[in-house]
Amino acid sequence: MKRRFEHAIMDSNVGYFFYHRELEDYPPNFLDEYVHQAKLYTELLGGRIWVVIPDYPADYIKNGVQTPSAKDNVERTLRNIKRLIDVDGVEWLPVIQSRLRDTFSFAEACQRTAEIIGEDYPRVAIGTVCKSRRLKWITYCIKFARRHFPKSHIHAFGLTLTALPHVKDYIDSWDSMAWTFPRTPWLSSCHTKLEAEEYFRAYLRKIEQKLKASSMPSHAFRV
Repeated sequence: MKRRFEHAIMDSNVGYFFYHRELEDYPPNFLDEYVHQAKLYTELLGGRIWVVIPDYPADYIKNGVQTPSAKDNVERTLRNIKRLIDVDGVEWLPVIQSRLRDTFSFAEACQRTAEIIGEDYPRVAIGTVCKSRRLKWITYCIKFARRHFPKSHIHAFGLTLTALPHVKDYIDSWDSMAWTFPRTPWLSSCHTKLEAEEYFRAYLRKIEQKLKASSMPSHAFRV
């Protein structure tokens, strides 16, 4: 295994459970097995692996309808944070969720998350901006979270490049699968290692184009 990286994120694969399978909750005993796996990877990679505390999204829509996981998604996300945050031996990454594009819900979720983990917790993620194309919503969530967690490493899930120039000064990292698709229209997603490398380089060039001459911190290029 190549280990030339600063940090990696172990995710709970919410898309598989709540979008593709349209489940309302994680499978039975999932959290216990998840913690076991988290500790195994931590033993292997040390503090360089950050483990997402399994959350519940409200922004998965299928056929115009929210998937079942949106039911009480904030309460259940906070429940998992309370259950796992004090489990030793893992660098946890709590996720802030909210009701679908609900500013008051996000504000309350930030406050309640801070009450559980503290405003100086080393790292926190924003799940509500994932794949969203609503710039006003994205900037609101990220700026509000930064006010609540001024010293934390803030990771934005699924951030679009359109939003990046507007929030670059408020986040420390983001992830995206957009680089697996070509920058040139009508080409397919990458299928080979060579294509993946070419697409990723093209994605980095796109980032540079979006940011132009802005003074973006180098650490924010963690995609």
